[in-house]
Amino acid sequence: MDYFSGIVGQDRAVKLIKKSIAHASTSHAYLFSGPAGVGKMQAAMAFARSLIELEDKQAGVYFNEEMHPDLLIIEKLENRSLIGKEQISRQLEPWLALKPYRAEHRVAIIRDAHLMSLEAANALLKTLEEPPIYALIILICDDENILETIVSRCQLVRFFPVTEKELMEFLRARGFDREKASRAVRLGQGSVASALRFVEEEGLEEIWEAALGLIRDMAQGDRAAIFEAAEKLQPAPDLIIRIVETILRDALVIGGGNQDLLLAPEAPEIMSLLQAKDPGRLMTAIMEIEKLKTYYRRNVNTLLLNTSIGYQLWNALQ
Repeated sequence: MDYFSGIVGQDRAVKLIKKSIAHASTSHAYLFSGPAGVGKMQAAMAFARSLIELEDKQAGVYFNEEMHPDLLIIEKLENRSLIGKEQISRQLEPWLALKPYRAEHRVAIIRDAHLMSLEAANALLKTLEEPPIYALIILICDDENILETIVSRCQLVRFFPVTEKELMEFLRARGFDREKASRAVRLGQGSVASALRFVEEEGLEEIWEAALGLIRDMAQGDRAAIFEAAEKLQPAPDLIIRIVETILRDALVIGGGNQDLLLAPEAPEIMSLLQAKDPGRLMTAIMEIEKLKTYYRRNVNTLLLNTSIGYQLWNALQ
């Protein structure tokens, strides 16, 4: 079975992985690095399943039940903000100490490896320095916030934003109409997961209006809007913030004079409002909001995080 068939726009990474399997030249550790939502976890699962199935002809039965004994997935626990040391020392290490049950390899996938605590990262480093001969560890990382000593002990496989053409073909093949798919592609900005979120969201028009209203309120200069933003973001913070970021980027594009590059041409009145704003402040807000929104994937107070994002937006629009 070709487990890689559903991966969109990552031909280079898929080719490298397939080649290592075909030539029996897999490394003991890989770092899959790139933007969120572009297929890193999907590729890691395809890698693990392809390798194990090559060695265990009955693996598919276990995969269907999501319980193959030679595949382990470690991810952030619910209600925790980071992957803790105990998940490495009490879960991964004892598991890797056991020889494979059915295959020739034991494959461990650490999802969101950039969320490892320093203690967890140091514990993992010891395993990477002296791994069992049958071990294969795949780290999935959305950003570069990971120890350089860990990076140096892994084979780096880079993933990139998916092109608009590839995203459009992907969504159209799934039966979405052209207009809806086109908007989702523009707002997804290279992320398959984000594009799917937009195209499958039934209340997208309401979310779009919420994003536009947020910008209008902030532009009026009332500080109370910062705290009101915290509640307005609650229904769908990932989608609303993505739209806000897109509109802010469009404001910078208009300032550069190239309107053909606009991602959200449906908001001309907002563009007119933003043209009078300081491009430097807009750029700072985009960068800070990009950093802040990553914390939604941790166990943090969302209202407090929404307020912080609201402040960045308010400051940019004064």
